[in-house]
This record gives sequence, C-alpha cells and structure tokens, in this order.
Amino acid sequence: MKNWRNVWVSIAIVAALQTAVLGWMVVERITLLKNGQEVVLPIVPVDPRSLFRGDYVILSYQATRVPGGLIEGRLAMGEQLYITLKKEADGNYAPIAASRSHPGTAGPDEVILLGRVQHDARNNRLGTGDIFVRYGIESYFVPEGKGLELEKLAQDQKLSVVVAVDRHGNSAIKGLIVNGQRAYEEPLIW
Repeated sequence: MKNWRNVWVSIAIVAALQTAVLGWMVVERITLLKNGQEVVLPIVPVDPRSLFRGDYVILSYQATRVPGGLIEGRLAMGEQLYITLKKEADGNYAPIAASRSHPGTAGPDEVILLGRVQHDARNNRLGTGDIFVRYGIESYFVPEGKGLELEKLAQDQKLSVVVAVDRHGNSAIKGLIVNGQRAYEEPLIW
C-alpha cells in the first residue's frame, strides 16, 4: 500500500512540473507579444512554389542575410548570434552589427535580434560573403484559404511582418501588414 502511495505522489509531482513548464512557456510568449518592442520587417519574396506548405507561410527577410564583414571568425551552424538592426530612412531595418554575446542596449531606432547561424557563406581567405541567420520568425500560420492571396502580395512586396522583440533579443511574429494596413494579429490569451 505504501508503494502505491509513493508511485501516485511521484506521478503527481511529475505532472505538476510538466504543467508548470508548459505554463511558463505560454506566459513567456504572451509577455513577449504584449510588451515587446514592435519592429516592422518587409518580406523578401521567396520562390512561390515553396512559399506555402499547408496553412502557414514561409517568410524571408532582408535581415536574414547579414554582411560577413560585421563579425570576425568562422561561425558554426546553429551558433547563437545577436544582430543589431537599424531603422533606415525608408522604414526598413538593416543589419549594422553582429556579436556572439548580447551587445547591451540598442541605440535610437535600433533593435537587437537573437538568431542562430544557418550558414556562413564567407570565403576563408577574403572574409567576403553573407551569413544567413534564422530568428525563429520564418513561418506564420494563416487563415485557411488565404495562402494564394498572401503569396501574390509577398511577390508584389506589399506584405510586411510586425515582430515583437524583448530586451534579450527574443522575437515573435505579432501580425501581418498588407498594403500598409494591419491585416492579421496574433491573438493574446489574456
């Protein structure tokens, strides 16, 4: 009888820990969307034959291609990288700095995004080429039946993404802007 009691107590503890971890993940995401700094990133058109898979959109950004001269040394695939983006006169954000550690506070009209190296295309001898970075905001679920319409807008460069960024560089898609108007908004649970 005592053995069964220990088993049930152990199961209850494990279930409580799993629930707490899942709850923390949800709260962290909602807090980011609610309180993160908003940045609007235009979408770079992607080959339309692979743009949509099911009911989500594959997104690419100008900030995905980071000039190789912004950081020294070879980067491993999956390595963590902080990219500082600066708002340009046209309203777009472009990479101006890259660092393996968080650079501290961002300047005016700047935001720091945490990403992972997807590919370091720099030439070893010359240090030329780009670094391709993923930020975790490369896909977005869309309402059923809206895929073809959004695909056309992406090709015509009339689609942008609103991204929430926290002080640690974490980012999440907050919504889509279609033809200058916010068309889709990520729902908050609370």
